[in-house]
Amino acid sequence: MSPVGSRSRSRAVGAPPAVAGPVIPFTAAAHEHTEPAFDVTVTPTASSISLGPFDVPAFGFLRHIFLQVDATGGTIGAGVLHPDYPFNIFQSISLNDVNGAPIFGPLDGYATLWANILGAYAGGSSDPRTVPWFVGTINASYPMRIPIEISRHSGMGSLANQNAAAAYKVNLTINPTTTMFTTAPTTPPNIRIRGFLEAWTLPNEVDVAGRKQAEVPYAHGTTQYYSQFIKTISVGANTILLPRVGNLIRQIIIIARNATANLPRDDTVFPDPAVVAWDARSLRNETQKYLIERLRQINPILASVAGTPAVSGAGRDTGVFAYQFNTSNSGQAGDDEPTFWLPTVQSTRLEIDGSCATAGTVQVITNDVAPVEVLPPERFVEQSHSGQLAHPTQSR
Repeated sequence: MSPVGSRSRSRAVGAPPAVAGPVIPFTAAAHEHTEPAFDVTVTPTASSISLGPFDVPAFGFLRHIFLQVDATGGTIGAGVLHPDYPFNIFQSISLNDVNGAPIFGPLDGYATLWANILGAYAGGSSDPRTVPWFVGTINASYPMRIPIEISRHSGMGSLANQNAAAAYKVNLTINPTTTMFTTAPTTPPNIRIRGFLEAWTLPNEVDVAGRKQAEVPYAHGTTQYYSQFIKTISVGANTILLPRVGNLIRQIIIIARNATANLPRDDTVFPDPAVVAWDARSLRNETQKYLIERLRQINPILASVAGTPAVSGAGRDTGVFAYQFNTSNSGQAGDDEPTFWLPTVQSTRLEIDGSCATAGTVQVITNDVAPVEVLPPERFVEQSHSGQLAHPTQSR
């Protein structure tokens, strides 16, 4: 990640002397900043199209990359949209750090949709399908974020972004028209993608009254990641071993698809009931109906079941399940702290077991967090009776 830029700690001439007292929190000392990052227009073809890498402008502390997608000029004719359209415009979306290592992705556009919804990065309006200007036709319009910041209340997870010579980079790949549409349209649309940097400004050492201010976000250096893997599912008993361990698991999102043409989403490809095993412990043992109800409780915007949208939300899609540990003390997703995250180490065995009624694949998206502790003794440890290393987590 980009280092904090070198900046003199001395006060400016004429600045008030520092006043003893509590330090003003970072989110009260900094200000929200937005600026354009890139703007590109493309017409999809029968082949995928790579766009980027786009440099993220250097400014303050990186919170998110906001994407505005507008498709125009398309004619559907006898064409048929894929059920994942318009989010499957993207074959892949990724954000890499200054050393080229992935922070987000690569994930496809539909998986990114659910990372936005369940990650709850915009509070109660995190579902792009509920914005007033959302259009889901061939000439679509919608927003999405490439998420970096974990909590907007503390700024935790936002990253120093003050070195223009070492930029974060965004890469995008556009799907072929054969993936966007199950039947070809008369005319595919032109797709304009605009990216915007969402950031925090760099606070001064003291405010105008001389009170000390936090100059970096809480637990600066703490970073969240999104990654995925695909598991083939057969009819009957299945074990889905989750390879992404070693950090704190914030959430696990599953998208189940059957093996027929166009890979439609299908609930019956996922186990019912499903058992989550964490080392030697059975952590969760739940039916699909229980999982769906938990999604509704934790994410109030999902106020309906698949195919029956409610006024306040677009509902859960068929084939989408999740295990969310990103709840706050209010019991809802977003603005969370490490309290409920699931701790793992490299030796942790984390798996989902159960019997599946239909063959297909499950796409498992893991959102994990690498914490940064100020003093190692300030970390919790969870004892492991298997003789492995203790599980790390972090206190405030």
